[in-house]
Amino acid sequence: MFNNSDIAKHYERCELHYQYFWNLSQSKSMHYGYWDKSTKRFHDALMNINKVMSEKVSISKKDHVLDAGCGIGGSSLWLAENIKCRVTGITLSEMQMNQARDYAKKQGLSEKAEFFQEDYTNTRFPAESFDVVWAIESVCHADDKAKFLKEAYRLLKPGGRLIIADFFMKNGIEGIDKELVNKMAYGWAVTSFATLEAFNQAATETNFKNIIIEDASRAIMPSALRLYLSSFIGLIGTKLYALYKTPSHLTRYNARTANIQYRALKKGLWSYQIFQAVKE
Repeated sequence: MFNNSDIAKHYERCELHYQYFWNLSQSKSMHYGYWDKSTKRFHDALMNINKVMSEKVSISKKDHVLDAGCGIGGSSLWLAENIKCRVTGITLSEMQMNQARDYAKKQGLSEKAEFFQEDYTNTRFPAESFDVVWAIESVCHADDKAKFLKEAYRLLKPGGRLIIADFFMKNGIEGIDKELVNKMAYGWAVTSFATLEAFNQAATETNFKNIIIEDASRAIMPSALRLYLSSFIGLIGTKLYALYKTPSHLTRYNARTANIQYRALKKGLWSYQIFQAVKE
């Protein structure tokens, strides 16, 4: 089981990988993105997921959005700049929080986008503080996904919207297939992936309404392939790095995970879902 410190350190130590392969300094994004007819380049896909998700829950400049698991602030800054809404981004990593604050200052967005080091399952914000709770590829890290859902429900105003883009494990897999998905989870500091069925049930039990689920696996497939191809360079780089320094346990598995995720996706062992719900 991974604790909050493990997860924060994983992202901090793997940031160099994102710099090389994920255009991090420009995109400020650590996710798959969203490919459709409007996207021509990888960077476009990374930005497009923000547009797609914001349109699905009709975010306007009047809204206050909680970006739960904001990383170095990419989506928060996109929302603040393009929609002019107020955004509060939270991350487990103090380093990421400081980077996000620096980016906000450089882009002149500090009044719209603020960042804190918080656990999204147990924040210090008052109840009914937000119009939207937003999470891209972060809820998977919660050991108990129901805790995230309960905290999101508490934080949302009546009529508030929840939107999540994340990984979900196929229900009922076992044997070699289950082992492959577990290796993928381990390499990304995820204790276990939820099944869509279990997550949907937990959201329903939390009293979320108007649940809408979209399978977006095809929309992230080009990025999954990009990650797979980069894994071969990463595997070589990790071996060379190990000749001079001792990589962390999780860093050693990061390149392997980049390889596994594509093979497991092609086999249908996991899917990428966009999950929406409303607090009535």
